[in-house]
Amino acid sequence: MPRSLIWLLGLLLVVGGAAGGAWWWWRGRDVRSEIEAALSDALGREVRIADYEVDPRGHVTLVGVDVGNPEGWDGAPLMHAPKLDLEVALGDLLDREIAGVLTAHGVELRIVRKGGVTNVHGLVRPSTDGGTQKIDLHLDVAITGARVTIEDHDRDNTFVLEDVDVRVLVANRSEARSASATVRVAQIDLRGVPVKDVSMVVQAVGSDIAIDDLKATVGSKGTLTGSAKLLLAEDRDWSAQVELVDVDFDADVRRVVAAVYPPLSSTVEQTAATGSIGATLSLGATGVHWSQVKSTLAGTGTLRLQDVVLPKGSLLLSLAGLIGRDTNQPWALGESTIEFGIGAGWVTLVKVTAGGVATSLPISGRVSLDGELDLSADLMPLVPAFGGGAYASVASVATSLPVRITGTVEAPKLAPPSVSDVGKSLLGGVIRRSLGTAPK
Repeated sequence: MPRSLIWLLGLLLVVGGAAGGAWWWWRGRDVRSEIEAALSDALGREVRIADYEVDPRGHVTLVGVDVGNPEGWDGAPLMHAPKLDLEVALGDLLDREIAGVLTAHGVELRIVRKGGVTNVHGLVRPSTDGGTQKIDLHLDVAITGARVTIEDHDRDNTFVLEDVDVRVLVANRSEARSASATVRVAQIDLRGVPVKDVSMVVQAVGSDIAIDDLKATVGSKGTLTGSAKLLLAEDRDWSAQVELVDVDFDADVRRVVAAVYPPLSSTVEQTAATGSIGATLSLGATGVHWSQVKSTLAGTGTLRLQDVVLPKGSLLLSLAGLIGRDTNQPWALGESTIEFGIGAGWVTLVKVTAGGVATSLPISGRVSLDGELDLSADLMPLVPAFGGGAYASVASVATSLPVRITGTVEAPKLAPPSVSDVGKSLLGGVIRRSLGTAPK
């Protein structure tokens, strides 16, 4: 027999013997239970695995994975994954060293607050406990298409995010421990306004969830940046500080803008105003659904209008029409700034400033978050600009021309100055002139 053939047969016997020995070795171990135990120790939560697969490289795919809640919590698990792909060698995993990359799709993540504490708190145990080495965990986790449910049992609220992407380093080494994650959401609907390409850094801070480096797109070119906190242990479920820049009126923001600045109100269901807006907002509320939020929403904000052109039918045009302006022509506002406060279900106008007469119109009052108008305006600043119409002769001596604005954002109603109001204004003008205090 040729020597080369003898060597080949010997090699086959050695390989076959090694494979057989390995088979008997694996057969004698409960690998699934060992993986469950290793992951449970590393995460500090019970981990259940329905099945597992090992590829030719020795990397592991876990099927039907559930990560449980802390002791004493019931309901659905913290996380359910149909499949987790681990670029971690099986031998390392069984040797209690979990270092590598984890990828998954279609994960269901359930974050719960109960008694002021979330089920995320305490996730991932340190690598040492009293000097005893436990599990060495260092995973780069990439999850796509996740469904995230946030439940607040303390206030009976639930919020769901679909199509969420998460990227996070899960590590328990002292020099690399991290509890923050980069989260991306394709789209979130905020009171009818679609906010797209949302990205944020999320971190569990005690019982709160902190959101930093918040970025998103509103409309075709508008940007949103800011920060927020969720599941607050205070009297609010969330708080947020947001900056909006260069958001165009075609971005479905008209209804929200009209509620803050009612002179734009009747543009909601008619031809859209053109131009762009910016805003600085500081808001907080209890609840996550609008029916819950609107009665508790509180905060302040500043709205900035840029190159806004109002179409026919706008409330501001209707006001100007009372003193002679042609309401069939659009009206350019230029730049305006509106400061407002929100509380007890109402938006209250604080201050309106602008370079032109149009938006310098003194308007005060409030707008409910359901769209009800409770406002008053003084037409006097518009009278000199548009000839005054029926009020031209009155304007020379009157002190003001008050107008009541009621109805809703979709259907505002104007109450022109009454005879008694005009009489009072004329009387005030006469008195001021007699006292020498009338404007010249």
